[in-house]
Amino acid sequence: MSVLHRKKPLRDWLITADEGARALHITRQGFKALVREGFIRSADRAGMYRLGSVIDGHAEAVRLGRLAPPHKRTNAPAVFFCEVLPETLTLPYIAPIDHDGL
Repeated sequence: MSVLHRKKPLRDWLITADEGARALHITRQGFKALVREGFIRSADRAGMYRLGSVIDGHAEAVRLGRLAPPHKRTNAPAVFFCEVLPETLTLPYIAPIDHDGL
């Protein structure tokens, strides 16, 4: 499935190194290191990167252990809070109201 915007797939969008670093929650130097190591390929235009290449390179770097997964990072962890409730919901005990005031 392709996500299109104005007849252009989102994976083909060109972004800068700063935008790529912000999207991955890493520093610009860390982004450039991923480019030097071959995880992220640059586009035909100088200083630009395809969004699809950035996404694929990030996934490969996490898979090979070069980067920590986003949920284990301390700088900007991706956290989704979820609470599991028991099957039978027990309400807290509420004392009956005494209408006599006693």
